[in-house]
Amino acid sequence: MEKNTKAPEAKVAISRKKIGGEIRIVVNEITDRCLYSGFFGTLDSARMKAVTDRILDLANVTDIEIVIIDLANVDIIDSAVASHLARLGDTLKFIGVEVIFCGIIPQVAQTMVTTGIEMKGFRITKDFKSALKEVFTLQGFKLVRIEPEE
Repeated sequence: MEKNTKAPEAKVAISRKKIGGEIRIVVNEITDRCLYSGFFGTLDSARMKAVTDRILDLANVTDIEIVIIDLANVDIIDSAVASHLARLGDTLKFIGVEVIFCGIIPQVAQTMVTTGIEMKGFRITKDFKSALKEVFTLQGFKLVRIEPEE
């Protein structure tokens, strides 16, 4: 009996496609008054509208001061989505919420710059770890190493 090596690859591709289409954008509170929103895969206008609505709803009903928008797992965006990201940041600023964008990969950054998307006035960090350090600084926290008790 001959093994069909193509079938497992096809199943994996189908599974990834299904997962990619069903993955919701993560929005979680990571510190008191700070939300984290991680985006995955390819962003489109419908997903951006959903996350914008979710973040604005949470900003309205909670006492958040900062939102981290993590784009590290975004493969590609188009100019409409890049513009939507900037408008989301502007909207949050208008309601008094600081925005930190992090993890922007070179291809996404290039799309944003090429299409003329302005990101002035936003904090932008290389990765989530740097964004979290910014949050701690903005909220007046200081990270210190706790030595183990002997």
